[in-house]
Amino acid sequence: MAGPMKPEATGELDALALKFRRLGLGSETDLRTVLSLIKIRKAVSQGEKIADMRRPAGRLTVLLVGMACLHEGLEDGSRRIYNFQYSGDFCDLHRYLRPQMDRTATVTALTDCAIGTIRYEDMDQMLSQRPKLGLAFWRASMLEASIIRERVVNTSRQAALPRIAGIICDHLARLEAINIKRAAIPLTQVHLADAGGLSVGHVNRVVRDLRELGALSKKTRTIEVASRERLAELANFDGRYLNMRSLLSGWKIDIEAGR
Repeated sequence: MAGPMKPEATGELDALALKFRRLGLGSETDLRTVLSLIKIRKAVSQGEKIADMRRPAGRLTVLLVGMACLHEGLEDGSRRIYNFQYSGDFCDLHRYLRPQMDRTATVTALTDCAIGTIRYEDMDQMLSQRPKLGLAFWRASMLEASIIRERVVNTSRQAALPRIAGIICDHLARLEAINIKRAAIPLTQVHLADAGGLSVGHVNRVVRDLRELGALSKKTRTIEVASRERLAELANFDGRYLNMRSLLSGWKIDIEAGR
């Protein structure tokens, strides 16, 4: 379905508004400006492509509702998940910043989703008139890069158990950032395998170990966290890479100053 976006009627922009506030955008006028540019709403079913980097863009895509992943197909027919995306996340912000980047990657819906788009022409005009919005988008891209970098380091250096535990911790933390708190998460063992660079059989053994160690629930076959503290301990999880204030302090930037 498609049609004019009516933020006041749908509530589908709430997660995006929350994300901009967490990125340090304090001006409600600036916030209303960027939200008003989202003109199209579209329903995307689970398993459908949201953004294909091989095709010309022209529009920035934002995930309004649901969960998706940025991934690339491998030669053996499997896929590598680089990043999970949640309500309020930009699916292809890097294409606006660097159009030639990641031409083989794809964003696919992992649940039923709703997406919105912003035309590049509207982005250009908005950013030229409201520089603080440009800063917010830059921060969003820096946060995304931090998440992907952590995933790469996690996959290349950690053993399988802390690697999978860390992916689950990351999922919980990012959902909490948009005010979603729940123990059961909509990730399958296939998703964990694709994100962790492991076989499904290996992940199955790791999940069993996490249940025996008290981190995941034994009461269900789904991925449900029994003890977040135990899970974080096993993952040696440090969520500072998800915290914009921590990221900015490393760059010696004061988030409150809006510079």
